[in-house]
Amino acid sequence: MNDYDAIAPFYDIEHEHFDEDLDMYHNFAEVSGGKILELACGSGRALIPLAEEGYEVTGVDTSALMLDIARQRIQDAGVAERCTLLQEDMCTMSLGQKFRLAFIALGSFAHITSRTQQQQAIATARTHLSVGGTFIVDVSNGDARYLEDMSGQMLHQGTWPLEDGTNLTHFLSPSSSDEQHLLELTHFYDQYKQGGAVQRTVVTTHLYLFERSEMELLLEHAGFVIKDVYGDYDLSPFHLESPRMICIAEAR
Repeated sequence: MNDYDAIAPFYDIEHEHFDEDLDMYHNFAEVSGGKILELACGSGRALIPLAEEGYEVTGVDTSALMLDIARQRIQDAGVAERCTLLQEDMCTMSLGQKFRLAFIALGSFAHITSRTQQQQAIATARTHLSVGGTFIVDVSNGDARYLEDMSGQMLHQGTWPLEDGTNLTHFLSPSSSDEQHLLELTHFYDQYKQGGAVQRTVVTTHLYLFERSEMELLLEHAGFVIKDVYGDYDLSPFHLESPRMICIAEAR
């Protein structure tokens, strides 16, 4: 079981209503006009709306449990004929086909923390795009810097009522490195009924803090041309305090 298998039961509770990025992916899909690849697709939050719009989509993820959830959601949405899900590592996958649009949504690329693997993932994405295809990498900027500043604190991410009458609370404790642009994130997922015992799940993940120049170099070295770097899903210009860093690249 990997870390994201452990997170899978809680992921949709926290993220299923997040849709701020969906219009952006829809607009790029409309322009690209071909098959779509989502890397680190998780439970299908971004992939399923694209399939509902008629696009042929392939989702790749390393977590078997995330993909199980995605398969059920795809069946429920009635779009199974337009979706392919594969348990693969984005650094080493070989899918045997080309796509017109590929993307990594909601900061997932920053969970790859070694430079070698970052280079492998970008290079592998390039091999799966046809010439002129679009690659979108969305990484957190403002929130990541905030977490870096809050190193050593315990942050309340939210509390949600569940269908079985219990509640879920997510606490997050970030720890920054003095030597690397890296955060260690300890997640505490607490399930409980009022006045009852707490069932706690603890998961540790890591987040790389990218500078714009690093992302641009990674993409350029892999055979991409940087078209734009945006600071949020409204495609506003990127600056140091922007919420996001969204790199739009074209395959040479």
